[in-house]
Amino acid sequence: MFIMTSDIIIGQYSAIKPYGVKWKCSVRSFVDTCSIVLPLASYLKSNIATTEEVSPAKDVVFAVGDAVDVKLGYDGNNTRRFQGFVKRINYATPLELECEGYSYCLTKTMFTHSYQSTTAKAILEDLVKGTAIKLSDAIPDIPLKNVTFKNSPGLKVLEWFQKECLLAVYFDFDTLYVGASKYGIRKAAEKLLLGWNTVEDKELKRSTDQTEVLINLVEKNASGEVKRTKSEQTKYSQTKEVKVRTGLDDSILKAIANELQENENFKGYKGAVTCFLDPHFEKGMVADIADNRFPERAGKYFVEGIDGSFDQSGGRQKLNLIYYGDNS
Repeated sequence: MFIMTSDIIIGQYSAIKPYGVKWKCSVRSFVDTCSIVLPLASYLKSNIATTEEVSPAKDVVFAVGDAVDVKLGYDGNNTRRFQGFVKRINYATPLELECEGYSYCLTKTMFTHSYQSTTAKAILEDLVKGTAIKLSDAIPDIPLKNVTFKNSPGLKVLEWFQKECLLAVYFDFDTLYVGASKYGIRKAAEKLLLGWNTVEDKELKRSTDQTEVLINLVEKNASGEVKRTKSEQTKYSQTKEVKVRTGLDDSILKAIANELQENENFKGYKGAVTCFLDPHFEKGMVADIADNRFPERAGKYFVEGIDGSFDQSGGRQKLNLIYYGDNS
């Protein structure tokens, strides 16, 4: 019999015993979130030996900005599910801590810089300077020209990379990745046998959309000149134009166009599979799925995101998946 166990640190307090934990992360978002529910009485300063002066009855031992590290598992084999900071404290019974991943480090940043010729990584190095954020070694060389930020909130800078440059932007716990592809950080694969070490798989379905759309990236410079970058799609009946900021390198534009085209053309299996806490999954990993009932669903799936829970009902990981390749 497996016993659910946890190893949670919040601020200076370890061995936290929660009523429940929920966490959410995705390669489509640079904000990871986690909610930790605790017995209020256990974490009031009036109930814990402290040298600090006791504040009002509901002054808890935690504070906004406290570092949070959540590891969960079975029988003491706990693995990291979330890293970040306390964003908000809901003073209720039970006590709830709303937490945010390392994007929290940029919530108070106001960024002012001007670049004539630079790279995405150089901008990011300036952006995260003085924070606890690390930059991924997988960030590719992305030249940029004529970039200006004036009193821009830190998260708006990440949003600029995501929306204006059409780049993938996400955190791998404390490490920030920005690149042309969501597949930029290569991670390990774990095996799942549907119906054996999974709880539910009815949301894993084949996409039946039929499309012959060509993706065109469109950029317009200050003088009004328009440049279009096509994907490598050869058969199409219509085009779909997507705006992108001017000045990105041709190879980066082509990579972005091809990934958008891949998403547009996708006809395989995708959706969600819910499994237990073991095997451990993180976003960006690969789920190597076997299915004895419906063998056509077998194959490797990219884990785009995870909705996890840990409470009295058990531990669950809902994996948001997209087909990645066969098992050969």
